[in-house]
Amino acid sequence: MCIKTMKIKEVSEFIIKSEHCTSYPIVAKTLRDAYNDKRKKSDGKHTDSHCCAGMLQQGLGYSDLDNIMKEPKDLKFTMELLKVEESGEYKKEAWTMNEGEKLDAVPRLKEEGNCLFKEKKYSEAAEKYSEAIGMLEQLLLCEKPDEPEWNELQSMKSPILLNFCQCKLFLQDYYPVIEHTTEVLKQDPENIKALFRRAKAHVAVWNTKEANEDFHRVMDLDKSLEKQVLKELRMLDELQKNKDADDKAKLKGKIFG
Repeated sequence: MCIKTMKIKEVSEFIIKSEHCTSYPIVAKTLRDAYNDKRKKSDGKHTDSHCCAGMLQQGLGYSDLDNIMKEPKDLKFTMELLKVEESGEYKKEAWTMNEGEKLDAVPRLKEEGNCLFKEKKYSEAAEKYSEAIGMLEQLLLCEKPDEPEWNELQSMKSPILLNFCQCKLFLQDYYPVIEHTTEVLKQDPENIKALFRRAKAHVAVWNTKEANEDFHRVMDLDKSLEKQVLKELRMLDELQKNKDADDKAKLKGKIFG
């Protein structure tokens, strides 16, 4: 009610009881990550700004938010009214949406990402996928793991995660690929797309043992991909030989140089 009476450029402070702030740490993390992501992108860097449910168990990445999660407390918010927009004049951000609106937005964002991917706009596509994943993760937090509703949301999330990972491969941002394909494989250990994309990422960061394991697992699960996987393994073997020869030359130079 107080916000409704505010005038443009007016600044007000509000005390919100702890029981009404349970979702604040997640919302605050999302907004901070989005801000940091924009700053990094202005420097030409690509980042993964969404938060997966598994990461919450390890902390949100901000000590003040972690403390609020552990010990909920009343919070004071300072707000400045910059402008007033009528309903329909603006695009709703995820944190302002209710559950139904988020569910409706996910397939739309996925389709927008798919269209951008087809146009080879991988960075923009990854942003759409990431936004959809973030919404699904917020919805997952409201459900009990392994219950039907949770499983349904998880099944919606996995294909979008894999699309996101494919974008990251093209953008040569490999560690998010390893992280998120591993998340998919925890739910679906025989997911061939996840195994193949993780193997490609492992190759790029010189995790040769892990890459070999994932490639051979793909061949075991789908014999039709054997020719393609063998080609990848030959390339990996050649890369390893070149690296070994280079390392040997450098070592020889240090000994006899």
